Amino acid sequence: MKNFRLLILAALLPLAACGGSPHKPATTAKAMPAAQGPVPFYCPQVAVLQQAQTLTLFLPNRQDVAARVSTAQITGVSGACKLEKKKNAVLVTVRATFLADNGPANNGAPLSLPWFAAITAGNNIIQKVLYSQTLKFAGNNTTTGALAKPVKIELPNMPDTANTEILVGFQETPDQLAYAAAHPGAAP
Repeated sequence: MKNFRLLILAALLPLAACGGSPHKPATTAKAMPAAQGPVPFYCPQVAVLQQAQTLTLFLPNRQDVAARVSTAQITGVSGACKLEKKKNAVLVTVRATFLADNGPANNGAPLSLPWFAAITAGNNIIQKVLYSQTLKFAGNNTTTGALAKPVKIELPNMPDTANTEILVGFQETPDQLAYAAAHPGAAP
């Protein structure tokens, strides 16, 4: 996680350099006291990447109904920001929830779902980290859900951070993305 923080800070530092003037204002009077009040707080948006919200798993080399292992969906994502004044940073805690069904080819086996959290600015991915969520089916349940462990991301507390997005989605192969695009109504 330490490397994740360093990469984010290193990627956003050039953006911070654009915000100030290279010239200091000329002052002849004594220094003005620092303004009192709350420190500005810049929190990024957290959302599910729509194209990667649903994942359908099949047995290898098949895409028929009998070979479907599961259809899983990211059903929600939330982000909570906390100001770290000493570091002049924002700590974002991201939580994702998942729902999956027990497809005909799964037979109740636990599922391991690959997902990611990506920090983006516009169309640029600044950093992407992969995770895995295991879902287990109890008894004869046909669906199951899970809340992922919180992911903590530290960003610099600067105006550009408010324009940053943290996107969550399933890590999918090109075939899985194509299937999801062709079957937009697929759901657990």
